[in-house]
Amino acid sequence: MAAEEMKKTAEEMQKTGGATAEDMRRTGEEFTRAARDLDLKGMSKAWKYGYLHGLEAVFQSQEQTERLLKETVKQGISGSQQMLQVYDKWLEQIQSQAGAASPFVEWSRQLVRSFHSTADPLFKTAADTTESAFNYYENAVARPSRKGTFDVQKKVMDTVLTV
Repeated sequence: MAAEEMKKTAEEMQKTGGATAEDMRRTGEEFTRAARDLDLKGMSKAWKYGYLHGLEAVFQSQEQTERLLKETVKQGISGSQQMLQVYDKWLEQIQSQAGAASPFVEWSRQLVRSFHSTADPLFKTAADTTESAFNYYENAVARPSRKGTFDVQKKVMDTVLTV
């Protein structure tokens, strides 16, 4: 995920937050109306609606935050790899200016290339492992837990507040 996609996810989170705030305002108004009319059923309905939608919003925000975290870790790994490439290019420029008379620069380039060739598979493995671990967590733990929690809370609300 590039910076553009992370920005898009952040914008989605902002929209979700705005929609949640609007839902809370609307639910508060409905609850106030029902309370003013001493309509206990209306109050229960508004409270249940607000609670369940709030819970959905928290879970959606959690999922989006996890996605951003995964991409941040992957970009950190990628950034380390890019830093080595940039350093190698910088040394190449210095060597072209200094000519063959600078054995230190050539030795430094060889060292960076050696490290890069050794570290490159590690960077790839780390990125793949990060992707795999986060996907496993999302699919095996987080998503089923959020769904299960929501379903239980909905049943509790349906049982306690028969609207």
